[in-house]
Amino acid sequence: MIYRKTKNVMSLFVKKLASTKVVIRLLSSLCSIGPVGLFFLGCCATALIFFIRFYQWTDTSYVQMEVEKKVPPRGHRGTCCLSVDRPEDICGRANCTSPCLQLGHFTPALEGDSAKLCSQEKERAFFLETSGSGSLNFRQACSVESLTLHNPNLTVHVLFVDVPINYSVTTLLKLKNKYSNLRFVSINLNDYIAGTPLEHWYHCTDWRQGPFHVSHLSDGLRFLTLHKYGGYYFDLDVIVMQPVTYYRNFVGAAADGQYVASGVIHADRKNTITKLAVEELVRNYRSDIWGHNGPDLLLRVLKNWCEVEDLQSMNYVTCRGFNVLPKSSFQPLHHSNAKEFFAHRLVNQTTANPVWLTKNVIGVHTFNNLSKGQPIHKNSTQIYTGLARHNCPVIFSAAPDVF
Repeated sequence: MIYRKTKNVMSLFVKKLASTKVVIRLLSSLCSIGPVGLFFLGCCATALIFFIRFYQWTDTSYVQMEVEKKVPPRGHRGTCCLSVDRPEDICGRANCTSPCLQLGHFTPALEGDSAKLCSQEKERAFFLETSGSGSLNFRQACSVESLTLHNPNLTVHVLFVDVPINYSVTTLLKLKNKYSNLRFVSINLNDYIAGTPLEHWYHCTDWRQGPFHVSHLSDGLRFLTLHKYGGYYFDLDVIVMQPVTYYRNFVGAAADGQYVASGVIHADRKNTITKLAVEELVRNYRSDIWGHNGPDLLLRVLKNWCEVEDLQSMNYVTCRGFNVLPKSSFQPLHHSNAKEFFAHRLVNQTTANPVWLTKNVIGVHTFNNLSKGQPIHKNSTQIYTGLARHNCPVIFSAAPDVF
């Protein structure tokens, strides 16, 4: 109301100044006040002009006042009181700050996204960026483009956790302008995990103290995201080489054939496997072992669900609708040989693909945690260079000579 009243007063003031009678009176007065009076009058007029010209006549303060009046204070789920009858927070502490909003008031950012995540028009896929950068480097962007390029019938979501998205970086600009089936979404983690089994673990345990806490948060969020929405999950260091939508409800075997690789997963919404995975992470979390809450966890869940011990016996029948794809699908190269992606080959070795890069390969895990220090040269014979040139052409073209 303050804004509107101020604007109306100024409007009437300007109209009065513009009337003929006022102008005549002003001119006659100017003749009688002398040079000194004219000087002071000029100063006042200048100040008024500057005020009108540079004051920000916007609805900002008015809108803010209206919002504050209509929206109740938001209780942080880690410190708010669960109810009037239960004056303690989710961790059982009695010094809670304010009442929690009902879970119905929490709208995850994804459901408000223009992609209309909950619609059934397209299958969904997800990447997670949990480092807090708010952007993608060229290798991460290559992975995103490869999936988006080869799967135009997928709506691909890149979820940035608790950080504004920096749309000014080259990678995001290029991808956003090129692919209509790609969405960048910043999620508020406080809202995103509200009412889920991860909420107590996130707010009330010391999971941040471990050396792998960023990776472990990603582990939990991938299982939760697939359980909430259904679809595909991909790590940001997987280069996809062909469509993936033929395959459903699966995880790929690791290159050693003894473990599963949780860097690529598909699960239908509310799938039992993802439900069990979230519950297992909360129940048996270990902060000191890198794979305990990701690939090892998924293997534990599958052994119990499928009632078999070896990967070769895990299929849609024994696992009741879930499958383990062969290692050639997404991890044809063992992590101990990750440097092979970046080795400079002789020219006569580039005429044929490496023996492990067969038609059965759907995507290639490039093991960024082991290979991020290896430079990629655009004008080289490196295997990674060839993969990027063919599977993420927009990002490869925009990348510097060495990335």
